[in-house]
Amino acid sequence: MARWYDRFLILLFAFATFIALFYEPAFLYFVDCGWHGLSLGADGPCAQTWVGRAWLGYLQTEPIYANAPRWIQLVNEFDVFLFGWFYVLSLIIFIRAQAHLGWYRNLATFMAGMMTYSMILYLTWQILSIDETHADLTAVIIGNGLWLFIFTALMVRLYLVRDVRIAHG
Repeated sequence: MARWYDRFLILLFAFATFIALFYEPAFLYFVDCGWHGLSLGADGPCAQTWVGRAWLGYLQTEPIYANAPRWIQLVNEFDVFLFGWFYVLSLIIFIRAQAHLGWYRNLATFMAGMMTYSMILYLTWQILSIDETHADLTAVIIGNGLWLFIFTALMVRLYLVRDVRIAHG
């Protein structure tokens, strides 16, 4: 079961890596979009690239992103700088079948705690601020809950799904 589960985590971490190290940085730094461009809507520079159009589409889910407060901007940027490297490391660990390493388990537990805290805080804020944000709460919970799912799946793998090593010889 561990091999199947590892492949599943490789897919999840590949997706997370794409989001954190391509999709978010492209929006923030590499295409002429960013937070200011997003605030200009469909008439602004975000409409010129698929990344920008995807973010404009996300405004249908979370309209507050059109004029995102600094703390929401930081939540997105922290995914790049605080979690992006961990997603890459996790890909390497699972491709090399080294999830059993103690240092990785400790680091992964710490990172899962950080992600869980930030997502619970963010989703609680969304629920309590729905009258202000006019967000599509179901879509917000599903989309952002994916990160909770990834880290829950990681913790299940590290603590409940054990490697079975068979000596050949």
